[in-house]
Amino acid sequence: MVGRVALESALPLLVVAAVSIAVGLVAAALFLRSQLDFSFRVPGIAYWATVLGGLGASLAIIAATFPLLNRITGPDIARNG
Repeated sequence: MVGRVALESALPLLVVAAVSIAVGLVAAALFLRSQLDFSFRVPGIAYWATVLGGLGASLAIIAATFPLLNRITGPDIARNG
């Protein structure tokens, strides 16, 4: 059960985060080039540390729900009939 919940919550989080990062960086590069005539540079370590820290915190929150999930969906609670 825990593996399925991890797959259903963590995988979409990571996929959406990756797509969002890519779209944000491309949009920033296009804006800088077209409006300000600046060249785009890849963000520094502070940006990536913030992104990874946020993803780590999100995954930790998901993992923190696993014990509660085991208690409310365990074989002692779930009765078949």
